[in-house]
Amino acid sequence: MYFNVLTIMGFTVIIAVIGHMLFDKTGIPESIFMIILGLILGPLSGLIRLRDISGVITHVFTLSIVIILLESGLTTDIREALETMRTSTIFTLIVLITTSILCSVFLYAILEWSIYSSLILGVICSGTSTLPILYFTRRMKLNPAVNQMLIFESIINDVTIITAVSIIIQAMTLKVNPYLAILIITRYIFLAFLFGVLFSFIWTIILARIKEDLALKYLTTLAIAILLYSLTESRGGSGVIAVMIFGVTIGNLPKYLRTHLQIRRKVLKFFTDIEVMQDEVTFLVKNTFFFILGLMFNLETVTYSTLMIALVLTVLMIASRWMSYKIIGFYDTRFNDHVVLVSLMVSRGLTAGITAFMPVEQGLQLPPLTDIVIVMILFTNIAATMGFIAKTRK
Repeated sequence: MYFNVLTIMGFTVIIAVIGHMLFDKTGIPESIFMIILGLILGPLSGLIRLRDISGVITHVFTLSIVIILLESGLTTDIREALETMRTSTIFTLIVLITTSILCSVFLYAILEWSIYSSLILGVICSGTSTLPILYFTRRMKLNPAVNQMLIFESIINDVTIITAVSIIIQAMTLKVNPYLAILIITRYIFLAFLFGVLFSFIWTIILARIKEDLALKYLTTLAIAILLYSLTESRGGSGVIAVMIFGVTIGNLPKYLRTHLQIRRKVLKFFTDIEVMQDEVTFLVKNTFFFILGLMFNLETVTYSTLMIALVLTVLMIASRWMSYKIIGFYDTRFNDHVVLVSLMVSRGLTAGITAFMPVEQGLQLPPLTDIVIVMILFTNIAATMGFIAKTRK
């Protein structure tokens, strides 16, 4: 039996809704049901062949990230975000360094991998993924500072991990240029800020001049965010950072337009109407991500060695986050709570998957990197889900 795309979408939505209803009664998030659904319809039964939808997976993930980042930006208080930015950056760097070292040493010293292969997988292990972290943090009642830190960390990781793996691959191919690497990173971040602020400014002017209610408010804003992401990426910047800045800026407009009451009323009504459709669209794309994650799991590549390596790496990630969070808690008391929860928020996703395939695209022969990463993605999401369940049941 062959399922077409529409049939798959229908099943996905129905299972997600059922899972959401069960979440209210059991505390088990629908993400688990979606991963299981993907495993059943894909690897276990063969009803859905991954190669049939492989061409749209990247686009689905990109659209999902844009939608989630837009939602997160619109609901982020910029003052709280700025207050936690310094601590978030320090925490992210500590986690990046300690996790990379712990995982790389394990792979190099214990498993006797090459130094470059160990470094690549070590760096991939060092950062969380934006999509699942936003999924979990939105549904948990956390200290606002901790919540902002987890979100900011996941966004930074999209930049640091991809950049670091690219530099390692360049070093492997003997084409690394330190000055060029610094220039690329600077351009990557600068263009994101430039386009994010520019689009926010233009959209603010448009909102201020709207005389009648704008039809399809959410879809219009989403379309602008997609264009912003695409333009920034095509120019060598970070589309992730640009969309986040765009969302945060326009989401905080009502608070900074108190002296312009007429404009403020228009903006407030605009975003109040947006929330109605935003919740349902976000719900759909979040669960689609976890469904595809289940489809990507290849049972034929699962060996005892692969499972044990992924499991040990997951434990090392959790230990690294525990140590890092304890360190920042010494000088910032806002981060003394939720130690176990923050340690378990190790979800990996799109970024880990992309970077795992980067060496293959360059023709480099490495150990079973992609197989380990896919299993690791499943393990880390299970760990994060366990933390999520424990927190929501308190």
